[in-house]
Amino acid sequence: MELTMRYSLLAATAALALSALPAMADQNFIPMGQDYGLGNDAAPPLDSEQSKFNAQVDIYQSEVYNRNLEKKQFDSNIFNLTQQQTPDVFDSDQLDY
Repeated sequence: MELTMRYSLLAATAALALSALPAMADQNFIPMGQDYGLGNDAAPPLDSEQSKFNAQVDIYQSEVYNRNLEKKQFDSNIFNLTQQQTPDVFDSDQLDY
């Protein structure tokens, strides 16, 4: 009885973990880049208009990502400063990078 309960709990946990995989794939979706769908298997030829467009879109997306990352880091630093959570006192267990 207890063994079947463990197996069913393990199976439910595995099913829950596998159900989260499509959500992770959705977070990595690039809306303007190369379409990797079933109907479009080949990348565009080098120096074609589509290839140049994809390269420029990649640059824009990288700039937007870096700008958002810097903003989040700045906001986090401001929040820590206003909450007086600055790391003035280091523990002996804390790593100093």
